[in-house]
Amino acid sequence: MRLKSVSGVTSVPVRIVNQPPSYEKATPYRRVRAADLPSLMKPGESRPHVPLSLLIKQWDSFPQDREIMIKDAPVGPDPEDLCRIAAVVHALCDRDGVQITDWVWGHKSAVALAWDRSCTMRGFIWEHTLVNAPPACEYHNVWFDYQFIASVRSRVTKENYTEFIIR
Repeated sequence: MRLKSVSGVTSVPVRIVNQPPSYEKATPYRRVRAADLPSLMKPGESRPHVPLSLLIKQWDSFPQDREIMIKDAPVGPDPEDLCRIAAVVHALCDRDGVQITDWVWGHKSAVALAWDRSCTMRGFIWEHTLVNAPPACEYHNVWFDYQFIASVRSRVTKENYTEFIIR
C-alpha cells in the first residue's frame, strides 16, 4: 500500500517495533535489585519501607530472577539501611532455599533496628515482632515479623517457616 503525502512524495508505511531499553547490569525487564534499594530509601522519606516491600513482591513474583536480584551488594551512605536490606534478603533466601550471597553476612547492626524507621520499638507490637521474627533478624539485629516477608504465594507462618528450615 502506498500513501501519498502532502508534498506529493509517496511513501510506504513503516511498522515500528518497540523493544525494551537495554540496561547495563539490569535484570530481565528491570527488576528491582538489592543494589538499587539504598538510592530508593532516602532519609526523610515518608514511606521508607516501600522499596523493601517492592523487593519482596518481585522476589515472590519472579523466582527465576532471584539470584540476579541479590547478586550485587548495595552501597549507600546509611549503614542502618544496608542492614535492613541484608536482613530482608537473608530472610527471603532462608525462606525459599536460595543461596545467600556473601555481601549479606557483612551487615550487622550494633543496636536493634526495626524494618521501618517509623516503627516504635516498644510496646505490644514490638514485643510481638521480636517473638515472631525469622532467624535472620537476630543475626542482623534488624527486626520484622514473618508477615513482612509473607506473600499470598508463600503463605509463611512461623510454624511452616521453621519446618522448611529443618528439612
